[in-house]
Amino acid sequence: MINLLPEYLLQNLARIIFMTGILLLITISLRNLYLTFKQGITYVKRLHQIPCSRCTFFTGDYRLKCTVHPYNALTETALNCSDYEPNNNLAKPILQQCQSNSQY
Repeated sequence: MINLLPEYLLQNLARIIFMTGILLLITISLRNLYLTFKQGITYVKRLHQIPCSRCTFFTGDYRLKCTVHPYNALTETALNCSDYEPNNNLAKPILQQCQSNSQY
């Protein structure tokens, strides 16, 4: 029987194919990790645009987050809230003062 390729060439060819496969798997894994990380960063940036925490109607209580839209508060549907009113920072110290007086 005639061997067209000697045994050592077959072993080297198998090693080359094996190493190429491993490098390909590592490359695909790193690419998927990068794309997932990039998608996560984009999602977090979009969530930081939700204006609920800066709204007058936001309560800060986990049971009733918003007095106008309680089910949409702090979700992506609140990005274009038609009832958004910027929070008035002057009312907060007065409210805190009233709460501190009522405790005594």
